[in-house]
Amino acid sequence: MYVDDLNIIGHKQDIDEACKHLKLEFEFKDLGKTKFCLGLQLEHLSTRIFVPQSAYVQKVFERFNMDKVYPSKTPIFIRSLGLNTDPFRPQDEG
Repeated sequence: MYVDDLNIIGHKQDIDEACKHLKLEFEFKDLGKTKFCLGLQLEHLSTRIFVPQSAYVQKVFERFNMDKVYPSKTPIFIRSLGLNTDPFRPQDEG
């Protein structure tokens, strides 16, 4: 069986142990942390994995021939609602 890619997710100690067991049965190369998976960019931070969407958005723009368009400003009406005047805020049943 040939497998192109395998992502192992977990704590470093668990990943190292899993790799040790896999190497007993299979030949493989550890390519390090995944930078792209399923078209999404991955950034490994100390406490989490960050998934910025800029690369994905760029691909979507290219697919629909919108990568050459220019953005335009759209005026937005901004208002601030208080806690009691927000019509979309859940109301207490009490």
